[in-house]
Amino acid sequence: MQKQKPYSIEQLVPVIISFFDEGKDVIISAAGNSLYPLIRNYKDAIVLTAYKGQPLNIGDMIFYKRKSGQYVLHRIVGIEGNSFILLGDNQTQQEKGITKEQIIAIPTAIIRTGKTISVNSKGYSLYKRMWTKSKLLRRAGIWFFG
Repeated sequence: MQKQKPYSIEQLVPVIISFFDEGKDVIISAAGNSLYPLIRNYKDAIVLTAYKGQPLNIGDMIFYKRKSGQYVLHRIVGIEGNSFILLGDNQTQQEKGITKEQIIAIPTAIIRTGKTISVNSKGYSLYKRMWTKSKLLRRAGIWFFG
C-alpha cells in the first residue's frame, strides 16, 4: 500500500471554513516551529474557532492568511491603528500590517500529549503575559529551547 501524503494547510482551509460555517470548531495538527516552545511541531494540536470580530488583545494568537497566500498562526505583540503586529514565540522578526480581514480563526486550546490546555487557563495566561512582555525572557527561551 502506498503511503498517503498529508494534506497541506492550503488544501484544508476550505474544509476548515465549511466546518466554521456549520458552527463547529476544528482541531489541526501543529506544523512549524514559530510558536515553539508552547506549540511543538507535529506533536501538538490546536483547537480553532471561527473569528467573528471578537476583540483581540496583545498576547492573543490568531490564524490568518498573509497577503502572499501563506496561512500562519502567530501571536499579537502590538496594535497599530486598525492593524496588528505579530510574532511567533520562537522568532524575533515582527510582522506588521495584519488586518482583521485576514484573520480566519483564533485558538481556544492547545492539545499536548492528550491534555487540553485552554487559552483561558491561568497557566497559559501567565505564559502569554511573560512571553510577550519580556524581550530578555524571549531571547533566553529561544536560545535555551532553540
